[in-house]
Amino acid sequence: MKFRVGIIGMGVISKFYVHALQNKLDNPVLTAVCDLSEQRLAPFREQGIPAYQDYNELLDRADIDGVIINVPNDKHFEICRDALLKGKHVCCEKPMTMNMEEADELVRIATTVNRTMFTAFHRRYNVHFEKALRQIAEEDEIIKVTATYLEKIEEHAGDDQWYLQPERCGGGCIADNGPNVYDTLAFFLGKLEVISADITRNEHHLDMEAHVELVTQSGAPVSVHLDWAYPHGEKKDVTIYLKSGQVLYADMLEGFTEFKASLYHEYEEITLDFLAKAETNTCHGEDGRDAVRLVRDTYLAEPVTL
Repeated sequence: MKFRVGIIGMGVISKFYVHALQNKLDNPVLTAVCDLSEQRLAPFREQGIPAYQDYNELLDRADIDGVIINVPNDKHFEICRDALLKGKHVCCEKPMTMNMEEADELVRIATTVNRTMFTAFHRRYNVHFEKALRQIAEEDEIIKVTATYLEKIEEHAGDDQWYLQPERCGGGCIADNGPNVYDTLAFFLGKLEVISADITRNEHHLDMEAHVELVTQSGAPVSVHLDWAYPHGEKKDVTIYLKSGQVLYADMLEGFTEFKASLYHEYEEITLDFLAKAETNTCHGEDGRDAVRLVRDTYLAEPVTL
């Protein structure tokens, strides 16, 4: 039986889901879309795909099994909650929520109604990252990890200017890119704890750059550099140092010469993993919640200035 999905929010990231659903995969099936902008909905209406401006109308459809939520960060909690309560499996863009209270509530609801609460952390599916992880043997000891996530946010936001509004984004580079980096690291390192954070903000109180120090449960140091004002295009990588002296490096953008080209294969894998999680119902928001925790702890680790 086909897994029928609706997409709520047709902003800049939606095209990667649409490409996967319409050009790469025969399951899940794109069944309906929703956006406040009629202009964004028009191409789907032309294809005969039901399109709505009120997400509740999409959620009320009995033929929708799951929803992909791709709206501004400040709307994640409300729409995820409503979708779960209407019996839909949920795939939500990161961050799952903007605070721990909302994250805890979504985990609770998802567990209670027995529906998937899946967060779309796309970098864990990157081919170069996966290749680096395959080179780590069971007996290898990781002694240090560094990760960088550098970009110029105006180039990525496009028409979605809410990224540049702290009250809608939840902050800046820490709130929005932080969850992706933290999940990528936790995916192979396990639970992380924040030790310190050096944060640079612009005149609008948007965090534009951050140097964050974390530690694994085994005591290995982890350094993260986030930058939303990087002047040289993009740089997104992970370096893993092993006790043996071997150094594993994953340049996540290697070979992807077009802007955002790496996202196509990553979002195809997100869509497949969402399907797998929904079929087995093995995800109730735990990974998404932990990324929210690390974002919160990063802001809390900033030195207090008097």
